[in-house]
Amino acid sequence: MSEGPPLALWFLLASGLFVLGVIGARGLLAIRQAIRVADLVELADPPGWAGTRAFLGACAALPALMLAGPLGLGAFAAAAVVAFVGYATAPQFLASIRARVETEVLDDLPLHLDLMALTMESGASLPAALAIAAEHGPAGALRRAFGGLLLDVHAGTEPLDALRTLDQRIGLRSINTMVTSLRSAERLGMPLAPVLRERATQSAANRFARAERLARAAPLKLWATLVLCIAPCTLVVLAFPVAKLLALVVK
Repeated sequence: MSEGPPLALWFLLASGLFVLGVIGARGLLAIRQAIRVADLVELADPPGWAGTRAFLGACAALPALMLAGPLGLGAFAAAAVVAFVGYATAPQFLASIRARVETEVLDDLPLHLDLMALTMESGASLPAALAIAAEHGPAGALRRAFGGLLLDVHAGTEPLDALRTLDQRIGLRSINTMVTSLRSAERLGMPLAPVLRERATQSAANRFARAERLARAAPLKLWATLVLCIAPCTLVVLAFPVAKLLALVVK
């Protein structure tokens, strides 16, 4: 029967997990806040990301360490392998989360721009249009981002400057084009409502184009499922009766 790991090793492990837990919790909270307000720039490189990755790897390795406890020191080797795998795959999970938030923002943007354009076409100001988007827009990260932008406007920031800050946080071309068009229209003394309407129409067209691309890719995914999963299973199911029939013929 192998001896368990020494007590000092367990103490060092617990101390390291505590430090990683503090760093990882702060990093996860920052990521959660970035997801809530669609801060895609911060999601691309969150603060303290290396420590958060190490914390996630430790969380993945802890069950392996407990299950492999009877192996003694070998349990730490198994846990280290699992921790490395968790550390290495964490960026892929973060990238998938960022892509999902980006898709949500791009899907909600036409509706927010429609609301803002309709509000300004009725004679309201840009701050009022931003307030309508923050209050009545589709629920999601973009609506919460507009809510934070509205707080900046109420604090005295110019609406277009607040929109520029929002553009710098989100970092998407559609929002950058919208903000640039609004600033150019204001500089030239043009009304902002037609600019918002045109950007809403263009954003809706882009959303429709993305939906078309996904629809065209769906049959390819179904064919891959058919070839890799359904066809082999069908052959396996038919193998036994065919083999039994061949055995009868051979007799």
